[in-house]
Amino acid sequence: MLIELRFQSTAPLIIIFVFKLMAFPLMAEESLYKSDSQSTAKVLRHFMALSDLAVQALNEEPPEREGWKKDPGLRDYYMFFVDSYAVRALAVAYDLTGRRQYLDACRTWTERIIRHQDRMIPQGAYYMNYHRKPGESEGQWFSADSGSIAMGVLATAMRTSDSMERSRYLNSVKAYVELVLEQFVRESGGVTDGYWDKSDEEWWCSTALFSSAAFQLYNLTGEESYRRAALNGVDWLLDFDYGDTILYDFKDGAPTTIFYILEAYTSSLPHLYPATLRERRVFERLSQTAEWIVDTQTAEGTWDYNPDNWGVKLGGLPCHLLIYLKQVKDISARSRSCVSPAGKVISFEDRVSESTARALDYFSGSGVGEIFTQRNAFTMMSYAELLCPNELYGKQSDQFPYDRLSEAELKKLTAAD
Repeated sequence: MLIELRFQSTAPLIIIFVFKLMAFPLMAEESLYKSDSQSTAKVLRHFMALSDLAVQALNEEPPEREGWKKDPGLRDYYMFFVDSYAVRALAVAYDLTGRRQYLDACRTWTERIIRHQDRMIPQGAYYMNYHRKPGESEGQWFSADSGSIAMGVLATAMRTSDSMERSRYLNSVKAYVELVLEQFVRESGGVTDGYWDKSDEEWWCSTALFSSAAFQLYNLTGEESYRRAALNGVDWLLDFDYGDTILYDFKDGAPTTIFYILEAYTSSLPHLYPATLRERRVFERLSQTAEWIVDTQTAEGTWDYNPDNWGVKLGGLPCHLLIYLKQVKDISARSRSCVSPAGKVISFEDRVSESTARALDYFSGSGVGEIFTQRNAFTMMSYAELLCPNELYGKQSDQFPYDRLSEAELKKLTAAD
């Protein structure tokens, strides 16, 4: 896989770093981000280390919310929806390396999820490891959180070679999607958040995460009703005002709002007809959101949010910037001139590229402790998108479009300087 990476420094402007031959070439104007080969090896090293830690965490049966503080185990959280982001990235790590332990951990987690789902009321709901428990008919249950869980199950389904196992995993996600379609999708296209005591109206988070899951289920099944519902959800989101979050002021929790809404937009990209109003509006929203991300980034490469609260999603923001650079053909926005943090007049595309590079350099410089964190899970998503573009949100078959790295190649590429 060949990835062209660039970094603004005293080194040569363009340094080609070759993993293996890529299935499709990247043109110069489609470069993913600016860095050098050492920076890329740093990302790969961190991705593999986090993947190994994720295996340990996902294989462990987690404590429920009530007992988590007394015995947290190997996670700094208890929510299954956070696990799902680690699962999705770990599935890509399996694609890239062929390491069976990565897929086995995804399967262990998915089996756990389905075991709980089989006892949930209503049928099709996922247990979130908090609120309504299997067998209970009362209590809160959220279609938003369950949408994330569904995407983790789908990621595993795409990789398993056992046809019966894959069918069972797909049926699990179908049950969730059919439940939401029947009870929580409104005529507006928006989706309510299940049994939530704060609101029974359409909500941005449930709409975004259900739509993303429905797009990805359509990719594997071809069931048109899933695609239509997802597109209707995107249309609802296009009229959503970011400031109307219900849970918090946008300025306090912006990374969370942005990350989840971008999941719907990025999942929609393969399904937008060219030169349509919907495509133009999605591109505009993606450009506007990318602008917020780069404008609020610190010089160090992160964002000024508490990494233990609303800032846990920060490591996932580069994922969506990478997709923006690779897939969004908003020429007027990308080519317009702007001023970089260094005071140079550059194109907006180059500014996004530089911002992505700084963020990846920042997060890949973090250590790997003994506890798997929420930040680890979302950061892995960015690494997966960098190393294997389009395998998170746009995957439409069980085929891996890149050549797999051997253990010898991995050892060479991740060797410390």
